[in-house]
Amino acid sequence: MLFNVKRSALLGELNLVQGVIEKKSTIPILSNILLDARGEQVDITATDLDVSICCGCGADVGEEGTMTVSARRLFDIVRLLPEDSDIRCVQLENDWMEVRSGNSEFKVVGLPRENFPSIPEFNGPLVSIPGSLLKGMIQRVLFAITQEESRYSLNGALLALAPQEIRMVATDGHRLSLVSKAAQFEGVETEIRALVPRKTLLEILKLIGDQELLVGFARDENHLFFSIGNRRLVSRVLAGQFPNYEMVIPRENDKSVTASAKMLLEAIRRAAVMSDEKLRAVRFSVTPGNLEMTASSADAGEAREVIGIEYEGAGVEIGFNPQYLLDFLGVCGSENVVLSLRDGDTQGMITPSAGSDFDYRYIVMPMKF
Repeated sequence: MLFNVKRSALLGELNLVQGVIEKKSTIPILSNILLDARGEQVDITATDLDVSICCGCGADVGEEGTMTVSARRLFDIVRLLPEDSDIRCVQLENDWMEVRSGNSEFKVVGLPRENFPSIPEFNGPLVSIPGSLLKGMIQRVLFAITQEESRYSLNGALLALAPQEIRMVATDGHRLSLVSKAAQFEGVETEIRALVPRKTLLEILKLIGDQELLVGFARDENHLFFSIGNRRLVSRVLAGQFPNYEMVIPRENDKSVTASAKMLLEAIRRAAVMSDEKLRAVRFSVTPGNLEMTASSADAGEAREVIGIEYEGAGVEIGFNPQYLLDFLGVCGSENVVLSLRDGDTQGMITPSAGSDFDYRYIVMPMKF
């Protein structure tokens, strides 16, 4: 195998696969990428057996071939070479690769190509989803995915694709983020549901970037398939049963508070400075026209914030984890938000006000003081 390639083109593709590579894998081949030089390009494949990415870039191929090489070593070499430089890669004997650029020369150890895992293929049609739509939905649920690996079925988000709607849901047991959008999806006759792992969602965001493109999606019994431009991502489906999230959505929250998203975010952020490090709670006291937020800690002191709101009704007090609200306010994309409450013991629901691109509902369990 022999090919010449521009540093910028190769670096961009190598950067995309770094999130998939296992840094401390007990299987050495999983720390390598598969390089396949054919025609006028070099294809790059990386996998950790759960998530696989296939990408590539244009190259001047002098001799076709395939080999594996350390993903991190090659990335570091290419990253440190001068900008706008040309790189020459040559396969040597015993699975070594020579990398040359200007006066720089490296020899990198590889592993036999036969040891690299095969990547599942999907030969049927893919459903097209606008990349900006999928990106916006992922950003609105990603933070609500649990960080506890033991809660396996909550380690990702539920994606539901129907003929006229797309929905995504995530929860960690303390809060739930639900976003949906009405849209037509050709080729979808019945609802397609899949539990998408958190790592897969992060890689999809990286592959979409700021591009305006369509994302192809399909699934079989065990795998999810995404086509993003000329790149492919294959992921295992999370096993397990996702909770019945409809049961969590409050139906009788009769107190509706409208507030500026920016003012609320800034006030919560300031009040949270004085919240107890173990309890991590801010008390909300709602009265007509005002929302008072207080937090205290025996070690630090007290904080009190008051902002103007649109509200007429009986007063109510409730406690929330401030970080949970900050997560929502940072991505809601709305000038104003509506907080729906019932009492201090019932979960609250916060939504963007009119004008949002999505039907977005965020449910947060209250905290006791």
